[in-house]
Amino acid sequence: MAVGRVHLFYGFAGSGKTILARELSSGGRGVRFTLDEWMLRLHPGLHFESADYGEKAAEVREVIWTIAEQVLLAGVDVVLDWNSWSQARRSWAVERASAIGAPVLLHTLTASIEVASARVKDRTASGAQFAHPVTTEGNEHLASLMEEPSSTEGMEIHRH
Repeated sequence: MAVGRVHLFYGFAGSGKTILARELSSGGRGVRFTLDEWMLRLHPGLHFESADYGEKAAEVREVIWTIAEQVLLAGVDVVLDWNSWSQARRSWAVERASAIGAPVLLHTLTASIEVASARVKDRTASGAQFAHPVTTEGNEHLASLMEEPSSTEGMEIHRH
């Protein structure tokens, strides 16, 4: 049986990553793992700006991968619904996927900071569960950290 594909995402908060992740996993085409949902369930009082958020998120990503790897080996796509905004975050998934022969697709979402931030504001106002509130300033900070993906990173890149 063929190994499934790994789907990664790159874009601002509110750019549509989770919407696309849901589409990619609809109808049994893939299994979606949304880091925000896992973090908010396992660590409900922890915000992504907290000092130990990064460490806790890394632990949760490792747990998610133990399940995702089994899904991939069953021939089903895995949709890792979190922001792969840096080369290090992307290589984490590419290395693991490569070890089992799974191809990786990076979906880059091109919404502007203004559009993405307005969407987050609307999402927060609607009371959406399992989503961190993010301000325009938060997205501007993210923009200063984001590393443009390259085809040399061992994955196929899809622009949306």
